[in-house]
Amino acid sequence: MSLEISTDQNEVKEIPIRYPFPNPWWGRVLYGLFITVVPIFSFFAIHILEPEWQSGELSAYIVLLLFPEASLLFLILLAYSIICYLLLMIAPVRYSQSFPVRLGIYTGVLLALQYSIILFVYGFNSELFMLIPVWVSLPVVFWLSGKAIHKWGKRVVASALAILAGGGFLVFALISRDLFTGLFLVWIGLVMGGPFWSFLLALQATIWLIKNHETKFTLPHGLGLLAWLGVYATAWRYDILKMFELYAALPPAPPPDCYIATAAAQGHPRFVGSRLVKRSDGKWMWVNRQLQILKCAELALMGLSPRLRKPLRTIYDAVGRPLARRIKNPIVADIAYLLLKPWEILASVSLSRIIPEIDSISKKIYTNSK
Repeated sequence: MSLEISTDQNEVKEIPIRYPFPNPWWGRVLYGLFITVVPIFSFFAIHILEPEWQSGELSAYIVLLLFPEASLLFLILLAYSIICYLLLMIAPVRYSQSFPVRLGIYTGVLLALQYSIILFVYGFNSELFMLIPVWVSLPVVFWLSGKAIHKWGKRVVASALAILAGGGFLVFALISRDLFTGLFLVWIGLVMGGPFWSFLLALQATIWLIKNHETKFTLPHGLGLLAWLGVYATAWRYDILKMFELYAALPPAPPPDCYIATAAAQGHPRFVGSRLVKRSDGKWMWVNRQLQILKCAELALMGLSPRLRKPLRTIYDAVGRPLARRIKNPIVADIAYLLLKPWEILASVSLSRIIPEIDSISKKIYTNSK
């Protein structure tokens, strides 16, 4: 009997393998959604920051460098790395033995680091520099939260995070001097922080793979790495050339800031009532009464309530620019003109009650017709 007890005590318990991602299935699903949705959403959201004209600023070149049109080959490499990461999470024992899968994880690290550096440079060269601490600190906050949950419980940690988030939002609101702009800046910061957080996840998996599975380097590994380097260099060349092509396609001078109304004025002249006028910079543009009235309404709002006008202008800049760029066909411009008609009537009626001579004043906005 004593021998049996001794044998039981000497049995070695199997130590569970610690993976670079959560063991529960729901945790892996969250990781998978993050590394899949965030890059796609970030590439889509970068259009919000598209430059309006050839300003010559470094930030304009950086944004165009990140455009999906320029990053086409990088998107292929990114899809490859995402698929490899998902395979590793689904069956880590099986796919950690595969060099192509491991190479895909390493690719994800390099791409995420690459885009993180580019976005950091953009942040330092724009008004978004104050959001950089958000990108860096949030992963640390989440890691500390996971540690704190085991010690103080979910409710305490959730309350602390809510207070922290509310305080951060108030700080941004005070900096920007209105709630709408503060919320918009926080949202942009979360979107632009995606590559940095993806870099941390991929780096964690890379360290685990190198520590446990990179035992030897063979000739097929070397040939695969050389082929990958060739694709990476080609992707950079394509990205840079496409970036200059997109920049050359931008207007050489800043366009008027009534984006949708300006685009709607380019419909069929007889239908939208537009005519060519010469701007102060010598350029010609299509102008109609709708554009003049809406511009006059914005100027009136700027004088009467500048605090209200600022958040509305921020939202309009974010939404109006991409919409106006898609109004290139006269028929589409005619439809946009009709959709803006209720706003034109509302602005005209409201302005006439405040400024009786608004009709003659609005006709003086912009310059003489051709």
